Amino acid sequence: MKKIDWYILKKFLGTFVFIMALLLSITIVIDLSEKIDAFVDNHATTKVIVWDYYIYFIPFITSMIGPFFVLVAVIFFTSQMAERLEIVAILNSGTSFYRMLYPYFIGATILAIAFYYGNHYFVPYSNYKRIAFEKKYVSKPIEGLRFNFHRRVEPGTIIYIENYKPSDATGFKFSIDKFKDGKLVYKLRSEQIAWDSTRKHWKVSNYYIRQLSDNGDKITSGAMLDTTFAFTPADIKFTEMYKDVMTTPELVAYINEMKRSGQSNVEFYEVERYRRTSSSFSIYVMTLIGVSVASRKVRGGLGWHLVLGIGLSALYEIVMKFSTTFSTNASLPPFLGVWIPNLLYMGLAIYLVRKAPK
Repeated sequence: MKKIDWYILKKFLGTFVFIMALLLSITIVIDLSEKIDAFVDNHATTKVIVWDYYIYFIPFITSMIGPFFVLVAVIFFTSQMAERLEIVAILNSGTSFYRMLYPYFIGATILAIAFYYGNHYFVPYSNYKRIAFEKKYVSKPIEGLRFNFHRRVEPGTIIYIENYKPSDATGFKFSIDKFKDGKLVYKLRSEQIAWDSTRKHWKVSNYYIRQLSDNGDKITSGAMLDTTFAFTPADIKFTEMYKDVMTTPELVAYINEMKRSGQSNVEFYEVERYRRTSSSFSIYVMTLIGVSVASRKVRGGLGWHLVLGIGLSALYEIVMKFSTTFSTNASLPPFLGVWIPNLLYMGLAIYLVRKAPK
């Protein structure tokens, strides 16, 4: 590598660290102002707040907006180089614009690898610590009713609970269907199901059972039935935030289990799985856009470049929200929903690179 390569690389990484520290400090101050009352009410000491919460809060925030840190950092120091005519000097020395991108690519690769590892492994661990702290000192978990639970508990057996209360393992509007060779052979419906923790079985209230066979149907009903099923309360998990604390191998295994058991909302977890890699790759996209935008000296200089960069970042986030919403609530494949913003912005990056001063 040439001296100019080292110069740009040091500028890239150094400015990124500076911008990240600045924005993280602002974020922490805002978060502290919102939670300070809860910390005081729950008697959280300064040591506990710093070492059990904010030390894990930083990776969480960095993972969320890290690519935008990169864009701002690239625009910040590249715009300064353009203002001081350093880029003009580099190009006039015989170095092509594409060759000048070499140290940018190296810096982006270093950060992409760090974010890739963090998103897939370290951030889930820090989220586990952060969420545990928040449950203890910020917001006490409230176990309310959960709605419309489907699961295949064993091959050919599907359960459904319209309303379920995890705090006492009580469900309402419960049904269980058993199939054999694709045909329904058993169906139980009840108004309520409750777990008896002492005797380790279920109590079914106001039940109706229909057993189907070639010789005719057998129907029974009653007010109360003590029985066992192929599931326990531990199998009825509602994990809205669980995806945030699983490493990617654990997340993949959980997704496979959800598919096997016939659960709904699998797309919600698949979006998180693909987002972790997509976020890391977006660092390359943001780097290309940043250097292409900021390498041209314009009236307004750094201020105009930063406004443009922040606007592009906001638009990226909007596109991401739309595409992932279509993945979780419509028929758009999760992989495509997560990668659409990167594909669109990669096209924009290629266009800007071609239009950049040569």
